[in-house]
Amino acid sequence: MSRGVSEIVATLLMIVVVSSIGVALFTYSAGYFSGTTSAIGEVNTLNAGIVMERFVIVDTLKSGTNTISVAVYNYGRTPVTIAALFLNGTNLPLSEPIEIMPGYWAWVNGTTPVMVLSGSICSVSIASSLGNVYEEMVRL
Repeated sequence: MSRGVSEIVATLLMIVVVSSIGVALFTYSAGYFSGTTSAIGEVNTLNAGIVMERFVIVDTLKSGTNTISVAVYNYGRTPVTIAALFLNGTNLPLSEPIEIMPGYWAWVNGTTPVMVLSGSICSVSIASSLGNVYEEMVRL
C-alpha cells in the first residue's frame, strides 16, 4: 500500500513543480511584453506627432551682413517647436527653441559666422524638435 501512496505524492510534487515554473515564466514574460507594448505605444504617439506637424517658410530676410530672419508659418493642427535653423547646411544657433501654435507664424533669427552677399541664392532649412525639416532656396 505504501508503494501506491508514494506514486501519488510524486505525481502531486511534479504537478506543483511544473506549475510553479509555469507561473514564474508567465510572470516574467508578462512583465517583459508589457514593457515592449508600452514602448510601441510611445513610438506610435511620437510618429503621430511627426505626421501632424505642418510648417512652411513664408519669408526670409537678411539684415546687416550676417543676420538671417526666417518667417515660419504653422498650418498644422499641433504646436511646432522650431529647434534649428540652417543656412547652406551650416547650423545657425538659436538662443532657445521657438514654439509656434497652429494658425500662427513667428520669426526665427540666426547669425551666420560668415558674411552673406546681397542677391546670393542660399538654401535655408528649418527643423522641428520632432525631426521634420522644411528647406527652401531663397535669394537674400
